[in-house]
Amino acid sequence: MIDLLIKNVKKDYKDPITDIAIDNGFIIDHGPKLDYFARQIIDGKNQLVIPGLIESHLHLDIALMNSWKMPGRQEPFHSMKRLNDLVEILRKGFSRQDIEQRAGLALEMASRNGTVALRAQCHLDPEIGLKHIEALQTVKEKYKGRVDLQIVAFPQQGLLRNPKTKDLFREAFRIGADVIGCATTLDYDENGNFIPKAHIDAVFDLAEEFDIPIDAHVDASILENVNYDDFEITYLAEQTIQHGYFGRVAAGHVTSLDSAKPDVADRVIEKIKEANMTVVAVPDLYRVGRDDIRHVRRGLTRIKELLAAGVNVAYASNNVRDCLRPMGNMDLLEETRSLVDAGHMDTVDQLYQLMNMITYNAARAIGFENYGLEIGCRADMVVLAASSIPAAVIGQAEKSYVFKNGRIMASNQVISGLYNGDLVYSNFH
Repeated sequence: MIDLLIKNVKKDYKDPITDIAIDNGFIIDHGPKLDYFARQIIDGKNQLVIPGLIESHLHLDIALMNSWKMPGRQEPFHSMKRLNDLVEILRKGFSRQDIEQRAGLALEMASRNGTVALRAQCHLDPEIGLKHIEALQTVKEKYKGRVDLQIVAFPQQGLLRNPKTKDLFREAFRIGADVIGCATTLDYDENGNFIPKAHIDAVFDLAEEFDIPIDAHVDASILENVNYDDFEITYLAEQTIQHGYFGRVAAGHVTSLDSAKPDVADRVIEKIKEANMTVVAVPDLYRVGRDDIRHVRRGLTRIKELLAAGVNVAYASNNVRDCLRPMGNMDLLEETRSLVDAGHMDTVDQLYQLMNMITYNAARAIGFENYGLEIGCRADMVVLAASSIPAAVIGQAEKSYVFKNGRIMASNQVISGLYNGDLVYSNFH
């Protein structure tokens, strides 16, 4: 007897109705009308099935810090520096219990909305020590059967400004941090000049010392007349190639790429492709371009051009209900819907690309293995109440079932039959 048999689902509208057999947390068979004895049988009612959603870039330790009763911003947006200053002020008052509670609630929300794995940025610096890392380690263990969590040691106060910082990072990796973060604008010399290349060099030194992946914040602004050598990601890609770190470096934001002339952008994209790096786009359209009084820029990287060049591109939430962004519901399908408008990605093929950006591309970005819907893959899946992938993105399809390791994490109750080929669902969880 197997653990679970999911009947009557399909991967897309043109695909045949199929069944999926699951045992010990893995897919062991799929095909029409499978004949297995199972402890649990679920009728998918001809709905879509996709691999579980992957959140590839989220600042989890500061997520959900805003008021639940009165969400939104209490004061007008002044500047990105002001927002960072607020984070610096408020995080000093976080207790470990507070971080654990907020992060745990965020993971519960994410799981209910179909996320099965999450790469979490986590503050680490001499001022707060290991408190945030240790809190997320506790959360990681508590929710390990529900969401797989990778912890990124994020250098909130740089790596080079304080001689104690590198040893603090070494201790974080010894106790279980998974990835080294990189934030090129957080290190500067005695004259206040940014030193992104020195910062990136320090990141690679630590990454190689512990044989861990790199997750970088680079080019997270919009610039005028930016040249090929001005890009932080150019140097990051060159060092990735030099150190042989192919496929192990993810670069988030990269919004400056949209400000470059097309020929310059093409050269940068070619170098990113050569380095086999992932670019993780995030909703920077919330904060970028606020000073523009005409031709307001969108604050997105060149997603379509990167995809066309064969670069692995994912999309992630970045900030959810914190000082830096008051929006978000830990729902990647909701986040991706914004790209239909902001990214001008509305053709059928582009809607498929959007879904790939929060599934297969994101899994590749964080090195999440045994992922997908084939035999031998983890049974991490979402059943969507939609007739096709494009319909799921545009219509924000209900997550009828969320499975992690072959177990139901969330479900929504059917309240009526077919309507124009799609099932109508309630919001019951």
